[in-house]
Amino acid sequence: MTALRRLTPKGVEAFRGHLRSIRAGAEFQASPAILFVDEYSARATPHVDIGQRQFASKLDAATYLADVLRPLDGPALLNDIGLWSWLALFYFDQLSPVGPDGKRKPRQDYHYIPGGSGWTRERHLLAGPYKVLRQHGTAARIFLYPPLHEHGTFVYQLGTRQELIANRGLIEAIDLLYWSARTGRPKRGATTETQPGNLRRLIAVLQQLDFNYDLYGMSAHEILELLPAEFDQWKAVPAVRDRSAARV
Repeated sequence: MTALRRLTPKGVEAFRGHLRSIRAGAEFQASPAILFVDEYSARATPHVDIGQRQFASKLDAATYLADVLRPLDGPALLNDIGLWSWLALFYFDQLSPVGPDGKRKPRQDYHYIPGGSGWTRERHLLAGPYKVLRQHGTAARIFLYPPLHEHGTFVYQLGTRQELIANRGLIEAIDLLYWSARTGRPKRGATTETQPGNLRRLIAVLQQLDFNYDLYGMSAHEILELLPAEFDQWKAVPAVRDRSAARV
């Protein structure tokens, strides 16, 4: 286990330089000095131990961090640039894995160092999943099933629309529509634009409904009741109908 730390402003700038050097072809050092040298980082308080472990998915990582960071939980946590930057560097091997060509190709800095405004602030590869999980619990799994270094289509299509992704009832409705418990990932065709009732079509319908309904104040099932017939194929089939079909 390792004591959790925060990058200092000097450490954050060193991390930016580290990213530039990797993009230029330098090898990634598994434990760069800026992680642990006091000039570049400082221990978090209260003391928290964190493990260097492999995560199966963004959900796995967010669940682990939600537990480990519990002593630090508070309004300031998500805006703690030094802490999330340190975590991104600590898990960098998973956030920017080696590609088939044997090289790493880091994304833009804000995926590792929180910054920017609007959508870019939500795209940190660790803080983003942590925030979504804290907001929506298990209903967030449809956003968090990809590997740690990927965002996934659901995040790309909904992440830019804060009025939608912050709506608890809506996120639960999306989970009920498109999540497959059998495969542990979104249902096939959920993001295919030629498929009736796909995610992009849902967003368009919701934006129309928002003119006449208080979607933010509605439950998942109330939202599902408003959807036109093209979405019926995505709704879970009641168990009684399953038994009836089995007898036939």
